[in-house]
Amino acid sequence: MITGSCLCGANAFELDRAAGPVTACHCGQCRKYSGFHAASVDVDDVPLRWVRQGYVTRFVHESGAVRAFCGRCGTKLWFEDPEGWTSLEAGLIDAPSGGAMAGHIFVADKGDYYDIADGLPQAGQA
Repeated sequence: MITGSCLCGANAFELDRAAGPVTACHCGQCRKYSGFHAASVDVDDVPLRWVRQGYVTRFVHESGAVRAFCGRCGTKLWFEDPEGWTSLEAGLIDAPSGGAMAGHIFVADKGDYYDIADGLPQAGQA
């Protein structure tokens, strides 16, 4: 059983199996939302069960993307793509997560203040 929560504990969940692949997104939205890049786990096929959901606030971008965060402590919770898939912020997951970094997306939009040097696959190159 994998568990996770926000900083204040108002939002908590359980996963019935390991988190799986973690993707780092370097798009402009994720950089602004996180201050760096977002690391997330796709959860459409993961048996995710919310134990608590409190103070959930949603921001809907003009693109239709939805970003949820805890309105109490500010912790990023999940991202909903306009096409229907959802990803959970990997930082919510308590260790051990069972996840592993699998690659990077939207790398052409990454900040100029860091390099990606881990040798993992990169998509969206300029």
